[in-house]
Amino acid sequence: MYERSVKRLEDPELIGALVGALLKAGYGRETIETALIRQAPIDLDILADCYSRLTAASAAMHDESGSVVKAAVRRAA
Repeated sequence: MYERSVKRLEDPELIGALVGALLKAGYGRETIETALIRQAPIDLDILADCYSRLTAASAAMHDESGSVVKAAVRRAA
């Protein structure tokens, strides 16, 4: 009937930006995956890689902030 070229989400930077924005908005992984998959075909390997990079970056930030807080508490004591 109608032909529509479906664009596949394959750009790691775009997928990372989408996932990051949705995570910051408070959406969970399952909701994000479902929403992206419904919008367009997506490379699931790239999606998984984006999650692992964002998770690693988040963990690194929490570790750094935790160590800064612990050092400040030690100095105060």
